[in-house]
Amino acid sequence: MLKLEEPKKLKLGTYPYTYVRTAVMKSLLFRKDDYHKMLKMGFSEIAKFLQESHYRKEINELANEHSGADLIELALNKSLAESFKKLLRISPDELSLLIREYVKRKDIEDIKTIIRGRFTGTDKKLVAGSLTGAGTLSMEFLMSLLEKESVEEILKGSRIADFHIFKDSITDFNEKNSLASIENALDKFYYSHIIQFSGILPKEGRLFKNFLLKEAEIMNILTLLRLNKAGLGRESALNFVIPLGDRQKDAKMALLANANDIDEMAKVLQRTEFTDIFSEGIEEFRKSNSLIALETGLHKHLLRQSVLLMHQHPLSVDIILGYMFAKDIEVRNLKIILKGKQLGLSEGFIESQLVF
Repeated sequence: MLKLEEPKKLKLGTYPYTYVRTAVMKSLLFRKDDYHKMLKMGFSEIAKFLQESHYRKEINELANEHSGADLIELALNKSLAESFKKLLRISPDELSLLIREYVKRKDIEDIKTIIRGRFTGTDKKLVAGSLTGAGTLSMEFLMSLLEKESVEEILKGSRIADFHIFKDSITDFNEKNSLASIENALDKFYYSHIIQFSGILPKEGRLFKNFLLKEAEIMNILTLLRLNKAGLGRESALNFVIPLGDRQKDAKMALLANANDIDEMAKVLQRTEFTDIFSEGIEEFRKSNSLIALETGLHKHLLRQSVLLMHQHPLSVDIILGYMFAKDIEVRNLKIILKGKQLGLSEGFIESQLVF
């Protein structure tokens, strides 16, 4: 893992201008009632609804060159990127550093998309349409990665991390023809880096730090659920765990990695904040052999944490984190609704995938 250049404590002051502007941006986000309206609409009605909303600018700018589902997805991606860039523009240097560290997750997502596209031989235009450019890497730079001839070349040119951290995962990729280890190496790099970064935050960033740790914990649980279902060996599963730097929680992750099945994983998480989520999710898993209910429940739990940050601390750094996470979730929800409508899925099924 790369070491931060500046190990000293980050100093955060009070920035009412930035916080108020963020609160205004947050007020534009869709609410539960808006999603329920869209669930009852057809695709063209949803597109019109979005064109009359806070996505109007992006849709109009792209309408000359794109149409239909491509237009809406590109507009959603552009809106996400513009929102994060606006936060950087209205923030002083200290806050900008914090925001840039957070949005590096979008760099990781975009690099994964490029790698998957190269691995599957997907048309470059389709891959480009799925990129958000909402992180620290420019869209021009991401497009240059699309021209690389191999997964290894993409990682070497990514600039997001030293290539040596991918050495073992590249070997695994060449032996198994699977991207799982590479994608996990990217995730572990990001979360290890952001956890390290959280250590330099002052007391004003305590809730921000706790949220990031909670997110990494939930990422671990989701990863271990999928690996358990896939029947991956216990030792291999443990290699996918992101270290949290908390002895008790890291020990619990080790117990989860060693669980024989999902029922045993639920027992490990008894009497924790995840108990109810697992109770409901496991019942659905037994019926359908699907982890969707568990995954959605965990994402909803994290969203509720971000809502608390925005509502309880509206004039602090927490509203910025809460807004960024909620905006990301909104774009995800809208893509799910649009794709579900295209595929003719039922309203109830689409709603079950959403995080309010």
